[in-house]
Amino acid sequence: MPAPGNKSKGKGKGKSKGGTDNDAPTVTQSKPRAIPPIQCLTLEKDELTPCGQPLAAVEGHPKPERCKVHHGQYHILYKKYKDASKLVDEIRQAAALPKKEEISRYTDWHAALEKARWVRQYLEAIRVEMIGRDIHQRRFFLQGELDDVHKRRLMLLQAEWVKAVDVIDELQARAFKLCLPKRPLHDIQPTCVPHQLERPMRSTEGVVETVHVPIRLSDFSSTAGEKLPYPPRTSHTGNEDLIDISMRAWKEGMLAALKPFTNFESFTSLHHLKAGDESTRAMLEKKFFIYQQYARRIIFNQPTLFMNSLERVSFKDLILSDSFSTEDLFKFFKLFMMPRLEWFKDAVLDALAMSPHDAAANVRSIGNRLPLLGGWVFDRAHAVTMSNEAWWPPANVERYFVRLCNSFDDLIGFLSFGALGLVPPPRFCQSTNSLVSRNHLSLSGVVIADMMPLTRPSQLCGPIPTIHKAKTRGCVVWAEIETRAYMFGAVRNEPDVFVDAFLRELRARPDLFQVVTRSETDPGRQVEIFGDGPSKALPAIRSRAFEAPPSYFPPSGFGKWTVIRSAVDILYGNQKEIQGYLTALSQHQQGWFFSSKKFPVKYFVILDTVPNRDHSILARNVAWAALCAGGYGKGKYGTLKYAIASNKLVQKCTNERLGWLPKGYKWKAPKMQGRAFSTYLSGCTSVCLWALGALILAFWLSSHRK
Repeated sequence: MPAPGNKSKGKGKGKSKGGTDNDAPTVTQSKPRAIPPIQCLTLEKDELTPCGQPLAAVEGHPKPERCKVHHGQYHILYKKYKDASKLVDEIRQAAALPKKEEISRYTDWHAALEKARWVRQYLEAIRVEMIGRDIHQRRFFLQGELDDVHKRRLMLLQAEWVKAVDVIDELQARAFKLCLPKRPLHDIQPTCVPHQLERPMRSTEGVVETVHVPIRLSDFSSTAGEKLPYPPRTSHTGNEDLIDISMRAWKEGMLAALKPFTNFESFTSLHHLKAGDESTRAMLEKKFFIYQQYARRIIFNQPTLFMNSLERVSFKDLILSDSFSTEDLFKFFKLFMMPRLEWFKDAVLDALAMSPHDAAANVRSIGNRLPLLGGWVFDRAHAVTMSNEAWWPPANVERYFVRLCNSFDDLIGFLSFGALGLVPPPRFCQSTNSLVSRNHLSLSGVVIADMMPLTRPSQLCGPIPTIHKAKTRGCVVWAEIETRAYMFGAVRNEPDVFVDAFLRELRARPDLFQVVTRSETDPGRQVEIFGDGPSKALPAIRSRAFEAPPSYFPPSGFGKWTVIRSAVDILYGNQKEIQGYLTALSQHQQGWFFSSKKFPVKYFVILDTVPNRDHSILARNVAWAALCAGGYGKGKYGTLKYAIASNKLVQKCTNERLGWLPKGYKWKAPKMQGRAFSTYLSGCTSVCLWALGALILAFWLSSHRK
């Protein structure tokens, strides 16, 4: 019997169930698929495209997470921002930043500046850590949302960034004061400008938050007409310092943003200069020099920028230095786009005197100037009279520019450019008729700061019946109100032939004019009045009531008048509803035409003798009196006589004010045709008259930015 073992063995050799091997069904087996290697998911520089390279094990890191190149970049990045993080924590925990009280006790500006450099190193460590964490998050951290620890760290860093910037500003301001003890620290809020530009300067938190957004630098670059350069191409060896590359890209971006101040060809590219147009090129060279000089004025008056500019030989040298940060760029652009008119005025006068072919001593003693970024800047405001080249005022901001005028001649020169049709009129002078008259008065030497029509509907100009009960049987109580249009302005206070002749013309026509004058050099509230008598003038508003039978046609009024607002009240009234012009000025209320005036004038108020008529008639009559006083007209007003006289005046002033224009520009004086102006400028179609007003500069930058 076979052993169990043999039986078992034989059993294993039996036929397979279902037939022979040849009868077995054929089973088709697919080839095993090749498993693709795991790829590196690190994002490339565009932060959109995954790397796609296979992972690679690196010595010391047996488990591959990235390709060899990105592993090397990540290792350098991580170590650098972690080292910076360690330095930040050491300084922060030691509370080593100086307090305001400590800063105020510095007596040596070198020591204050050295401390500012140390704090800047702390700021740079914060910047390195924030940039490193930002790159880590955007390119290497691909596992979902940031954890809370990372978010809290970023918030802490931003708070420390703000604190460090404030401390640096305090130290730089202290060093500035110690370095230039006779130079006052200015309030660097920009001069008030039209409503659409009236914005407060940002807090440090706002500046830091803004400059931390990468697109902001692109905005600044596009404002200046330069494209923000991409970060330099790397060799992809894995030894690249991504933080350093990013910071160098920011520097290149800042240089591109400020290139119009450092390169004339870049500046001309903003104005589409035609080849061979030498006259326009010559004007653009002056404009370029003006903007450079204004940039120096900003840097000279801003403590942080000034202290950073020491020992720097050019704008480019300053921008590329380690001390010039994105916060400094932001400060510069904010002051540049919302400028202080006083600084711009001084920059214009600097540029006109310090052209490449002229000597700086033409403005004042060279002992009053300081070297700054390859040029010079005078250490105090100019007091010279503004030349015609320096006035090219923008729209509806006359009262802001009055502060730039050092004399009455400056003021008339400024207003003359508006009178020549180069500036939109102020709000109080929108109608064509009143505008024409005001322009002729400005060219004649008469300043009109306000016009008040005080007109009423024609049906309300005569007596009107009231509901009050009359004392006389068969009568009703009638009320009558007179209002007179008036204009407020000033003439030269010093003895002057034209002013004397102008006042004589007004005095000779009491049927047209009621006048009050006030010289600022006279004591108290002494005024001179004429019109209704030797020392009397009809009031601006008066009323009376009388009884008369009811009638469809208003009767002629009679009785005693009650004065509601006298002619003198227009200057010195203190009513709650409306104050006099000089009352408001004495209370230092801002917003008035003369609120920033630096020189004495003779104020006047001229009222229309005829009540309840349009103010443009008064303006025309006053303008004709000025033309007669200037010798351009004679006798009573006539439309043709006025047109001939005014055209003579305009042509004379045009030749005087615009005689400095290059030969390539042809200016035809605005002529009066009927009651309207027709102005045009012919010559170059792409005219770039160099705007020497600060708001044109702001509008120019804003338009390029948009």
